[in-house]
Amino acid sequence: MTDAVIKESALKEATQAFGKQITNQVARVTGELNRLEQLLSAGMVDRRVLSEFRYAVDRARQTGWQVEQSLDGDPRALSVLITQERVRCITRMCNQLAAEMEATDSSPAELDTLREAIQKLDVVMAKRA
Repeated sequence: MTDAVIKESALKEATQAFGKQITNQVARVTGELNRLEQLLSAGMVDRRVLSEFRYAVDRARQTGWQVEQSLDGDPRALSVLITQERVRCITRMCNQLAAEMEATDSSPAELDTLREAIQKLDVVMAKRA
């Protein structure tokens, strides 16, 4: 066997092991979510934590759907689907942050960093417009 064949075989084995690990983790999380659903029905959870949980679950659901579409042969690249989801998530987060900042007198210390990131994004978006 050549080194290239050995490397290709090792890569294939690693990819299969990683896929199995992801599949097992998804199955485990699914079981945990089913148990959590029963606990949530008691209604003893902070509303803001619940909102963030729902948002995280929605993102995982959307990403799962996008991967499934890609596996089913969707002609759009997975990276395009994920970028679309990121735009949706960032839009939602910006709107929430604006509402929270308007409702309080405090300003997060990281505003300059956020402003710089938004400016970088704005430059890239201007090129695409």
